[in-house]
Amino acid sequence: MSGRALRWLLSLLPRPRDGAGPRLTIIRHHRVYGDGERPLYRLGVGESLLASQLGLLRRLGLVPLTVADGLAWLASGGSGHRVALSFDDGYADNVRRALPVLAAAGARASFYLTAGLVEERRAPWWDVLEHLLTCTRLERLEWRGRALPLAGHGARSAAVRALVGELRVAPPEQASRLAELASRLGVAEPAPCGLATWEECRALAAAGMEVGAHTLTHPFLTTLAPAEQRAEIGGSIALIHARLGARPAGLAYPGGDHDAESVAAARDCGLAYAVTTRAGDALPAAPRFELPRRGLTEGACLGPGGRFSSRLATAELCGAFDRLRGNAAGRAAEESAA
Repeated sequence: MSGRALRWLLSLLPRPRDGAGPRLTIIRHHRVYGDGERPLYRLGVGESLLASQLGLLRRLGLVPLTVADGLAWLASGGSGHRVALSFDDGYADNVRRALPVLAAAGARASFYLTAGLVEERRAPWWDVLEHLLTCTRLERLEWRGRALPLAGHGARSAAVRALVGELRVAPPEQASRLAELASRLGVAEPAPCGLATWEECRALAAAGMEVGAHTLTHPFLTTLAPAEQRAEIGGSIALIHARLGARPAGLAYPGGDHDAESVAAARDCGLAYAVTTRAGDALPAAPRFELPRRGLTEGACLGPGGRFSSRLATAELCGAFDRLRGNAAGRAAEESAA
């Protein structure tokens, strides 16, 4: 039985009603693709699917807030359930595709910018990897004792997924491995930057969205020394403040990767909160610098026939699949997103 079919069957089980206490669900997104786009590394949802998600949330009376506003509501002592929406990295498609869909739904969201990469117009590491495997003329890659087939879109997509885990290392080693891959694959031209420009980021703020920090260069923070973590977090805050005129209140840890030093750095830099990639809901007593989020991916919303399923999406929002994430494999999959 496929994972999609299993999730569909589990969504049919009865779920307990919400309690009286307040509960904030923070949804985690990244990119918003044009319908029909087929990237090798799909880190996001299609535009129509995002519209379907927002339509469902509206029907449920859960039109999304920003994370900052959701936390303010949570602290107010009210009851019930609210949803906040977030987008990591700062892609241009967040402005060009997500923003109009949000406006049409009367929704708001928080956008966490990888400020240094936005400033330098430099592609994130996973986009560099996708670029290399898109542009190579090879049909097979020999890499560290493995042979990865590259003949066809499906094979190249599988190769990207296989290599992503090997780049979850400290920045110098990551750069070295990407350079080695570029040499082996015979690709010399740099990857294009798909992140938003500062002008586009200003459009987010002008539309009433929250703009938060996502470090300068998107490193895995636990691979850095404490001083380097503080430089990545504090530098991102300062650069966003300088370019947009507003100081971020929140941080999204890149890839969800963080430790006690990351939490201390975020707090000492004057932030009000930080979000992770761990699944769950934020309750009033939740640590403000380790807030959980739920990934409402295409896999979480599409039924066995490949169409949007309100039942599946609602089950995901209610935490129906949290038990599946209780094992090590589930946690690793949940935190693998960029």
